[in-house]
Amino acid sequence: MRLELLEILRCPYCGGRLELVESLFHRRTAGGILDGILGCHCCVFPVVDGIPVLHLQPPATTARDQIQAGQPELARRTMIGTDDEAQAAEFEAVAASDDATYRETVDALGPNFEAGYFLYRFSDPTYVVADAVVRAAGGTVLHGARRAIDICGGSGHLTRSLLPLSSPPPVLADLYYAKVWLARRFTAPGCEPVCCDGNAPFPFARGAFAFAMCTDAFMYIWTKRQFVGEMERLVDDGRRNDGEPGAVLIGHTHNERTWTPSHGQPLSPEGYRDLFEGLQPRIFGEAGLFDDVVRRGELDLARHDRSDVLDRDQALTIIATRDERMFKRHRAGTTVPERAVGEFRVNPLYAAAPDGERVDLRLRFPSDDYADEYGACREYLPEQVTVDRQAFDALPSVTLPKSLEALVAKRVVLDLPKRYY
Repeated sequence: MRLELLEILRCPYCGGRLELVESLFHRRTAGGILDGILGCHCCVFPVVDGIPVLHLQPPATTARDQIQAGQPELARRTMIGTDDEAQAAEFEAVAASDDATYRETVDALGPNFEAGYFLYRFSDPTYVVADAVVRAAGGTVLHGARRAIDICGGSGHLTRSLLPLSSPPPVLADLYYAKVWLARRFTAPGCEPVCCDGNAPFPFARGAFAFAMCTDAFMYIWTKRQFVGEMERLVDDGRRNDGEPGAVLIGHTHNERTWTPSHGQPLSPEGYRDLFEGLQPRIFGEAGLFDDVVRRGELDLARHDRSDVLDRDQALTIIATRDERMFKRHRAGTTVPERAVGEFRVNPLYAAAPDGERVDLRLRFPSDDYADEYGACREYLPEQVTVDRQAFDALPSVTLPKSLEALVAKRVVLDLPKRYY
């Protein structure tokens, strides 16, 4: 945990500033806090393996006591949630290895962890749309110098989309410690992970961010009005010091009027609109955004989707801002960078079958459930492609063989985090 993060952290219960309690057990690095206790006017919270845990649910209070007792390794085990001794030992062995992959690590977290969902996330239809929206919306208000936050961001797949948009590292906030721990290590290295409860007030200062987003999680939040009010509070409204306004994004939230797997507790389009008080939201149907990105290579945020269009769509995207530059056409689609952010790899949805000097890649879904929920990826993922064996054997790589450039646009080859699988 970087020391600078303390400047924007606040207690979620009293709103007070947080400071390291120097008189209690703590471990520091040159520029941050590895383990310790943060105190405010009313509470004390643990920092576990560099991640502040700013809620008072039972694992957090247990981990706090373990930190105070000088047992940081036990505190991490508590927050990871590995109660079984054998599973805990397996996870700790993987966590201690510099060569462990994301896939090996999530497997070590046990069968109840959402390994399949996260492993294939980078080419899911919901991700393809959300990534384009995040880059367009975030890029409009961040200007390379302002801070963003991804709330309920899981293990950081879309936090990774924020990393190149601004020099201050984005904050990733989620209730599940294991997910933000994974994000910092694999998916979005360089982000600032914070473990907190989305159903409580957010532990950050007013106006600390220019961009606040929540994607693919809002329909599971019960305290929706409080959540949106907190997002608006966190975002600089641009009226202070003649600054520019920020933006709030809620992406891929389900629609009460259409059923979808993992339905949650969604609202109608007008129900979502009524949650906002300080900012005027614009609501988009995700089907239209999907067509924009996949078929036209652009994102039309200038349009106003009709109410009947919104009512029929399974998922909605909401953008609220006073910055009118947001609502225009933005470039979207997949470009081929000279170097990977992580490393170029074949999409894990493809099975490779070598055939002499060539390799056949065939699309294979991991389960029928996955095919039912994410089958729309067939709109852009070809069923089969053949590639040069030498180019295939060169992967993973930070540079891309020329013969594979077209497969980046098709998302057969992805820029994935290092050691992803």
